[in-house]
Amino acid sequence: MKLKTNRSLLMASALTMVLVPALTAVAPAQAAPAPTEPSVESIALEVYETLDAAPDPQLAFAELSAGERTAFEAYFLPVSTEVTVVLTPLDAASERASRSGAVASTYSSAEDASAAVAAVSGCWGTYSEATQSGSLGNAIWDTFNEGTWCANGTTVTSATFSRSWSSIAAVGWRDDGQIGKGAGVVSNKARIWSQRKMVLGSGGWDIQTIQPCNRFSGSSSGGATSDNVCSTL
Repeated sequence: MKLKTNRSLLMASALTMVLVPALTAVAPAQAAPAPTEPSVESIALEVYETLDAAPDPQLAFAELSAGERTAFEAYFLPVSTEVTVVLTPLDAASERASRSGAVASTYSSAEDASAAVAAVSGCWGTYSEATQSGSLGNAIWDTFNEGTWCANGTTVTSATFSRSWSSIAAVGWRDDGQIGKGAGVVSNKARIWSQRKMVLGSGGWDIQTIQPCNRFSGSSSGGATSDNVCSTL
């Protein structure tokens, strides 16, 4: 007796045995990652590099898109100022006030520092630090205004300018130096001020020039102001 073989069935089974392992070995397709948007800071820095390398940076600036210009201005142009005032005792009276805690070494405003000093006798070394920041919260530069002043509890007796300087955090900005200074006692207030010339440049072209003043004013009665006036008046 001969066994009959169904050739079609055998071929189909063999084909199935070959195909199934091949199909199970194929990995599912991976979705491509979504592109990330560049940060405002990275756009601003890229714009600066473009301007710095351009043969005509002024023309290159004029050809920026609205988004590029907005990012550039947000990062490089100052929009806010934070002031810190630091006091150093210079004589025995101010040393006693410092040791007793009547006067601290650092204040967040000229008003607070002046009020503390005016209530005691003594002479003090004073410097105010004004930090300029962009709209992104990034520091651009610091200007410093330093001097000395004395009070006896009721009267401001002297005010003397010592020096000014700066510290730059943002690329492209430079300090072209001190262009004004002054100190004096006016209406029983010690006033010490300085002015510097800060310039933002790229590729030999000066894009922006700002001349900030840093003034500290203190009165013997404790009232004080902190402003950007370039004068003792």
